[in-house]
Amino acid sequence: MKNKEMSRMLKWVAMIVIGVGIVCCIMNIAQFNDRNLGLMVGIGFLIGGSQILLFGVIAPLMQKNQESAPSSTVTEELA
Repeated sequence: MKNKEMSRMLKWVAMIVIGVGIVCCIMNIAQFNDRNLGLMVGIGFLIGGSQILLFGVIAPLMQKNQESAPSSTVTEELA
């Protein structure tokens, strides 16, 4: 149950971070260059939010894989 709660929380955090990134990008799109700090921060929020979202999807899958692996090794040792 904790995997679902963690995944759901990470997805919400990712959506909030992506939303902040979109707002920052829209507010600072007038000068589109690398010296525009607000735009660069917005792009950073977009990238960070997508990585948080990816981790929220992958982490529960990896934990399920780790939980199922020891049970198969125990049965091999007993046989």
